[in-house]
Amino acid sequence: MSSKRKGMEAEGKTWNYHDILAQFITMHNKNSNVLLIWSGDWPAYSSNSDKYYVILAGEGFDSTDEAWNWCKANNYGPNDCMPIDLQ
Repeated sequence: MSSKRKGMEAEGKTWNYHDILAQFITMHNKNSNVLLIWSGDWPAYSSNSDKYYVILAGEGFDSTDEAWNWCKANNYGPNDCMPIDLQ
């Protein structure tokens, strides 16, 4: 649902740790399943040398299509919702 790192320019501002945490809290207040992870801790992100704080929906799906349908049903566009297998 979001991938940010300190110093990243996105959405009209330069992000800092406070902004990242505030975005997570806002999303968590809307959906208590939301998770905040550090991409460096997950092999799915290992090919990317830049590491990010990633906000996940905390939902599980049997297929990518099911995940995309969840994104659409919850009004998340492709820039805000990207299904990924963390295994």
